[in-house]
Amino acid sequence: MKGGLPSVSRASSRSSVVPRGFIVRSSRASSASVRPSDSAGISKHRDNFNFECFYNKLMNTPVDELEITLQHNKDMYIKNTTFQTFQPKGAYLNMTGLKFVNYLHGKYKSADNETKKKIRSIVSLFDQCNMSQGVRSDYDLASIKNQVHPTYFACYKKLYSQIYKKVFPCGNHNGNPLSTSAIVVGNLQTIKEEQEEEK
Repeated sequence: MKGGLPSVSRASSRSSVVPRGFIVRSSRASSASVRPSDSAGISKHRDNFNFECFYNKLMNTPVDELEITLQHNKDMYIKNTTFQTFQPKGAYLNMTGLKFVNYLHGKYKSADNETKKKIRSIVSLFDQCNMSQGVRSDYDLASIKNQVHPTYFACYKKLYSQIYKKVFPCGNHNGNPLSTSAIVVGNLQTIKEEQEEEK
């Protein structure tokens, strides 16, 4: 893809994206299972989307060129981080998408002020480029549950809950979806509440 990543490694043939066999198309759902150790882990990912490569590419791109860079990588990003066999297609983060939110959250939390500023610019452009797909804890999880194998959903919900607690450590009173945007929103909400407690 023109303007795409220079090198996106294929770490393994096993992917975090839900296999077609796990989609529930009728009452006779597939009996195949997902091993929790492979699907629910946060730190390891075996997929076609290299987090570090994508992150470094964005961080090394001048701010005034970020939007066009994101537009060039938009299709690749959405294809790898959202469910492609769902209705509506590409609306909800898949496991890879959840793991990328966790990855970006880790980068943001440990960054210096200058790096945080750049990440905030990137997150803002994710919103503007319609690349900030997310998952809400009520309606969206219920929709995902109805479209995947129960074993897969158990792994997915466990991963979602782990990342949700990291991104929203003080709760999510406004009901924001878990997405790349939540990395900044959740952090600002935490800072605000900590400041109120100090008064």
